[in-house]
Amino acid sequence: MPRKKVTRRNVTRRKVKKRLSLRSMLARSPEIDGACRQLATLVLAQQESPLGVRQLEQLRRALTTAGDALGWTEAAAGDVDSVVEVGKEIMTMAKGGAKFMAHDLAEELARKRTEVSQIHDVAASALKLSEDPDASYPAEITYSYTARDAFRDTITKTETLTVNDAREALSASETIERSTTSRGKLADLMIIALEQQQVRLDGMTRTLTDFLESLQELLREVIANLE
Repeated sequence: MPRKKVTRRNVTRRKVKKRLSLRSMLARSPEIDGACRQLATLVLAQQESPLGVRQLEQLRRALTTAGDALGWTEAAAGDVDSVVEVGKEIMTMAKGGAKFMAHDLAEELARKRTEVSQIHDVAASALKLSEDPDASYPAEITYSYTARDAFRDTITKTETLTVNDAREALSASETIERSTTSRGKLADLMIIALEQQQVRLDGMTRTLTDFLESLQELLREVIANLE
């Protein structure tokens, strides 16, 4: 049987299929997107204290995801240039993750700064519903507000109330309105926390070199396990 002719074009196609650029992966891969965000989150966490066991496992998974997608196995042979390139890609990923997080933070801050007025609007809509003789029931009233989780951190919760008549709609309006002051205080606290996180995120790039040096041993383990 005649052997299939291997052309330069075919070889090039195989190479492209084997390893896409990091820029291409960032644009099309949800897995790489998630790994970038995880890396940035862990860089921020390390600014506060050394990473714990759970965080190190998260870091290992993020690096493994990136290594699988970006073809880090060629660095396993110990080639210095390859290892350096992997380090550069990790830096790029962490910076990309920081940009994603900065965008998310800006959007969350914008929502928090209008949260109280939106709650007032929901209460007013529920009151209007209770006064409408032509209103159709059951009706749903949905709104978001700031609360504390089990660790006493501020989080955003979304609640949907189902009202079956005008009396329940009026009660919902009054309940939502009464809670506005306390929830507004929590929203203010969350705004402060988000603004502090923005400051830390802005300064994150200055710690990336130290972060990369600290994970050299883990990185070599991950690369070796990718074979």
